Amino acid sequence: MIDVELVGNALCLDFTNTVNSRPVARRDWLATPEETVTWARAAGHPIERQAGLAAALPAARDLRETVFRVFQPLAEGNDPPRADLDAVTAAYADSLAHARLDHDDGRFRFAWPAPRTAGTLLREVAASAVDLLARGPLERVHACPSCRWLFLDTSKNGRRRWCSMTTCGSRDKARRYYAARTSS
Repeated sequence: MIDVELVGNALCLDFTNTVNSRPVARRDWLATPEETVTWARAAGHPIERQAGLAAALPAARDLRETVFRVFQPLAEGNDPPRADLDAVTAAYADSLAHARLDHDDGRFRFAWPAPRTAGTLLREVAASAVDLLARGPLERVHACPSCRWLFLDTSKNGRRRWCSMTTCGSRDKARRYYAARTSS
């Protein structure tokens, strides 16, 4: 079994990272209903395996790529395309139409009633994206230089470079070490 890597520090960014690389992915957690259920459970947003799940996957992949096209330019200090911002806004409007406010630990938060479907997950992703866009800190959204995964840098000094030190960070350091040793 392959472990689900959650390094984005925001649901919407982890959702964009459900493919292991772009433009050609060798691993896609939204490829099948079973993989999607596994990823959602690992991400702390479990969904039920339902008959309509396979039919919902194209919309899930579309939202994933839309959210990526919004945050990837932001990671590089650029503005995202207006059409993609509008698509996230529309997804968020749909999300709110299905949400309710729940009182939790002295605060109110949006929640989506059962059953937990792929639609519920997409609504939570849209809400996460709008929350990050509205509240930031957008200057801490970065793209890993090795795999292009997106992440929110929550480190104290704000200098995180890779999606994960154990995967891309170690590989990048080893590559630079090898290049330095062979060029001497």
